[in-house]
Amino acid sequence: MHALLTAGVLAAALQSKPVAQPVAEPVAEPVVRPVAVGDAAPKLEAVTPDGAAVAEDWSKGDVVVVAFFATWCGPCHRALRELGAIRQTLGPRVRFVLVEAGDDAPAIKKFIAANPLPAGAVVVTDPSGSLRRRWGCAIIPSFFIVDPTKTVRYINHGWGDSSQLHFLRRLHNVLEVTGR
Repeated sequence: MHALLTAGVLAAALQSKPVAQPVAEPVAEPVVRPVAVGDAAPKLEAVTPDGAAVAEDWSKGDVVVVAFFATWCGPCHRALRELGAIRQTLGPRVRFVLVEAGDDAPAIKKFIAANPLPAGAVVVTDPSGSLRRRWGCAIIPSFFIVDPTKTVRYINHGWGDSSQLHFLRRLHNVLEVTGR
């Protein structure tokens, strides 16, 4: 019976019309290794909700916190308020680049208008998720402290009750090591 089925399938295949070749092969998402402490910070080429480009000069030789957040994320709201308090404590020695996880520009602008952000923070959009993949960010919120040489010095995923003090301590350590 097996030989009969195989012969029947072969006969059907020989009678069928050739299948058109695909114009292009589907491209799989590249597998990105999560960023680790000590790694060079990935590129951060993005646009603000107003459409302004943020290119490779995003760090400007400062200690920078790159924070991935979402407008709908409750812990993100708390984290952004507390990052504002950290910025007040440390002053301009620390810069913030806030990467929104995919909302459209009007929703992001509405969120910014209703929620205080750290002074001087630059907000960029990530509608495709490419920045999250490049930085290995699987949890929202996630935070990366990057030193003036664009080396990742600390990574924090999530935000909770003791996060503000813990994060402030880490920033102090990085500032001390870099002489800022």
